[in-house]
Amino acid sequence: MEFFKWKDQFSVQIPEMDIQHQKFFFLLNQIHQFNEEKRNNSEFLEGHFRELFAYVVTHFDDEEKLLEQTGYEGLALQKKQHKYFKEQLVQLRDQHFKGNAAVPQSVLNFMRDWFLNHILEVDKQYGDYFKNQ
Repeated sequence: MEFFKWKDQFSVQIPEMDIQHQKFFFLLNQIHQFNEEKRNNSEFLEGHFRELFAYVVTHFDDEEKLLEQTGYEGLALQKKQHKYFKEQLVQLRDQHFKGNAAVPQSVLNFMRDWFLNHILEVDKQYGDYFKNQ
């Protein structure tokens, strides 16, 4: 069962970025499923962390390149928030490896908050910027 569902209102109106944001939902749903099934498999969760972090690095790089190419004024804020996100993700991963069993739920909470605060507010602004160009 999907916990995070994509809605058209989440779109930033840039297909490449929307596809990447939808992958974010897919990865979150995998972690949610892991958490719901109460799996006690560290290697399984470690694989999800690796996949999520690889996604994050690729997505942030793609997004920053796109914004840099167009001279988007909000690029510095994007970079600052992306750096923060990566740092938090590393901290959550490290907590997991120290034995914190609450990490999967913490990841889901952090990702949900990130989506609501970053993608729906900050990323939507560059969507509006491109639409008005």
